[in-house]
Amino acid sequence: MDRESLPNPSVSAVVPAPALAFPKGFLWGTAVSAYQTEGGVINDWSEWEKSPARIASLKKQGLEPNDFICGPACDFYRRYKEDFALCQKLNNNAIRLGIEWARIEPAKGVWDVEAINHYREVLAAAKEHGLKVVLTLWHWTSPAWIAKDGGWANKKIVSHFLRFVDLAVKEYGTAVDYWVTLNEPMVPIGWGYIKGCAPPGKKFSFYQAARVFFNLARAHNQAYKIIHKHFKDAQVGIAQLTNHFEPARHWFFVEVFFARLFRFFHQDFFYFLIKRRLDFIGLNYYHHDRIVWYPPFRRNRNERQSDLGWEIYPAGIYAVLINLARFKKPIIITENGLADSQDRQRGQFIIEHLDNVHQAISAGADVRGYFHWSLLDNFEWNKGWAPKFGLYRLDRDTFWRTPRPSAKIYAEICRNNRLESK
Repeated sequence: MDRESLPNPSVSAVVPAPALAFPKGFLWGTAVSAYQTEGGVINDWSEWEKSPARIASLKKQGLEPNDFICGPACDFYRRYKEDFALCQKLNNNAIRLGIEWARIEPAKGVWDVEAINHYREVLAAAKEHGLKVVLTLWHWTSPAWIAKDGGWANKKIVSHFLRFVDLAVKEYGTAVDYWVTLNEPMVPIGWGYIKGCAPPGKKFSFYQAARVFFNLARAHNQAYKIIHKHFKDAQVGIAQLTNHFEPARHWFFVEVFFARLFRFFHQDFFYFLIKRRLDFIGLNYYHHDRIVWYPPFRRNRNERQSDLGWEIYPAGIYAVLINLARFKKPIIITENGLADSQDRQRGQFIIEHLDNVHQAISAGADVRGYFHWSLLDNFEWNKGWAPKFGLYRLDRDTFWRTPRPSAKIYAEICRNNRLESK
C-alpha cells in the first residue's frame, strides 16, 4: 500500500535554543498496545464492552455503543509490516508493542500454535525494520477464562500468568530488547474495582482492589525471575502511569501532605514492592494534578488542555523524572502524548516535553528513551474511538493511515537525536 510523504507541519513550533542533543544510542520510538490496535479477539475487555450492563450505561448517557466497541481496531494484526514501515518514516529506532495473552492461551492450558507463530513473525519483522523491541506482556487484557476464575483478585491467576510469561520468554526472548511485564497496574485497579468503568465493572470494591494490587506486584516479581532465568542479561521493568502531584499551595502543609499521599498510593507504593526486581523504570506521563484539601481534591489551572480536558503541563515530566531518579534505575519514557484530533498542539507538545526531558537528563536522571503515544489513532478503552492520539490518522472504514503534520516534527527530532534551534 502506498503511503503519503509526511506533510509540512501546520503548527508553529518554537524550538529551544541552542540545539539540545540527546545521549548517543537514545531510543526514539512510538508505542502501541495489542488489544487497542489488533482487536478481533475474545478477552475480558471484549466481553465486558458488549455486556448488557455496559450497553445500557452508554445508552443512558446518550452515547452510541458502537463507538465504544473495539472491533478489528486498527487491523494491526494483519498490517504490522506496513506500520513498522511508518515507524521507519518517523526515523524511529525502537517500537513498544504487546502480545495478547488471550490469543496465545484462549482456553486454560491450551496454546494456540498459530498465534504463537504469528507473534514470532511480528517481532522478526520489527527487527527487519531496524527497530529495537520493547515488549509488553500484560496491557490490561486477560483471557475470558481468567475473568471467569475471578480475574486478578484470585491469587491463583498469578501462576497462570507466570506460565504464559515462561512460554513468551522461551518463544520470543531472543527478539526482545526490553520487557515490560505490566502496563499501568493502578489504572485497571481503579477503573475496574473502584469506579466500575472497566472490567470487571465493580464499584467501591476496596478489598478486591487490594487483592489485585498485591497479586499484580507478586506477578511482576516472579515474572522478573522467570525472564532472568532464561536470559541473565535481560532488561525487565514495568510501565507505570506517573502523574505529577503538587500542592496547590506549597506553604499549606495540609495540601503538601495530600499531594504526597496521592503520589504514594498512586505510584510509589507499587514501586517499593518491586524495586528490587526492576532493571529499568518505564514512565507513562500524561497528567498534572494540582492538589487541594477539599473534594474533588484536584484543581488545575487548565490554561491548555487536550481534547480529553487533560491539562498540558510539560514541566510535570521533569518533576516526575527527578522523583524517579532516586530509585537509581535507568528510565524509559514508555508513553507520552495527547488527544488532539486537529493536531493543533501535538508538535509543540512533543517539543516542550522533550525540552523538559533534556533538562532532567542534565540534572542527573538516567533517561534512555522516549516513546510517543501513539503511532496510530487507536481504541482508547472506555473512552472509545473519539480520542485521537496518533501521529497517523486512522480511517476506521478503510484502515488507511495518514500522517499528521506533527509526524514530521517528531521524525526530524528522531533523525537528528536532538531538538534543533531555529
